[in-house]
Parts: sequence; C-alpha cells; structure tokens
Amino acid sequence: MTLPYETQREIELFLLREARLLDAGEFEAWLALYAPEGIYWMPSQPGQTDPKGVASIIYEDHAILAIRVRRLLEARALVLTPMPRATHLISNIEVAGGAADEFTAEAAFMCIEHQGDRQRLYAGRHTHHLIRHNGSFRIALKLVALANCDGRLAPMTIPI
Repeated sequence: MTLPYETQREIELFLLREARLLDAGEFEAWLALYAPEGIYWMPSQPGQTDPKGVASIIYEDHAILAIRVRRLLEARALVLTPMPRATHLISNIEVAGGAADEFTAEAAFMCIEHQGDRQRLYAGRHTHHLIRHNGSFRIALKLVALANCDGRLAPMTIPI
C-alpha cells in the first residue's frame, strides 16, 4: 500500500523528532512519545522474533521505561557523571501502512554516545510500530536491531 506523501513525511519527521529528543537529553518528552502500552525492545540475536522466550538485551514496557527515565534524570546517578551525550543519525526510512491509523516505519540508524573520554558507536535498524494519536503518533513498539546484537556489549546508559 502506497502512503500519501504527507503521511510518509509526517512519520519521517516524527522519527527525526524522537532522535532529536534523545540527543537533547529530553527523556521525559521522549517517553511521552510512547503509547501507554508501548514497548522498547532490543533483541539479543539477529532475526529474533520472540522477545520473551529468548533473552533480549532490553525488553521494557512503559512502566519500566519511566523508571529508566527517572534514573537518567536523578542528580545522584554517579555512573552518569558526566552525563552522556549522543548523536542519532536516521536514514533510509521506509513506511508501510497497516490497519487504519497504524503504521510501520523501518530505518537505518547510527548512534554515537560520548561520555567523559569514552565514545561508543551503535548501528543497526529501527522498526517503529506507530499509532496515530491527537494529530501525531505514539510508539506502540520500537524494535532496535543492533548490527552486533550477539556480540559483547557494554552497558547502555541512554536509549538508542
């Protein structure tokens, strides 16, 4: 199903806004992009289709994401001193329509995270399941498929 250009562009801008919020450290605004039943999932294996029967790197519902955001914003979080900074690059966005007001957007991404004298690079593909909400969208599911998901990963401090 070919989407109207306007819908495609709205979704592209939504994905870019999500990246901008993460880059700016506006984690509460980022969390507000999620539907109340929204899920953030990072599989541990290439092509993983089961988030619960196979261990995932991250599988968090809205309540757990809210705890993550609260921890990121706590001044006492010594592990986050200095606070990490990130730059998210999103490209090759492809959008497909589903049921009424539901969309799937896939994109390639790179995230550069900088903290103190350490810099990490994450790359892979995002898949967003979006639902239309109040003239914009909400994230029902964000799947982050890291290119090296089955490799050795350091703990991640901020969402990718």
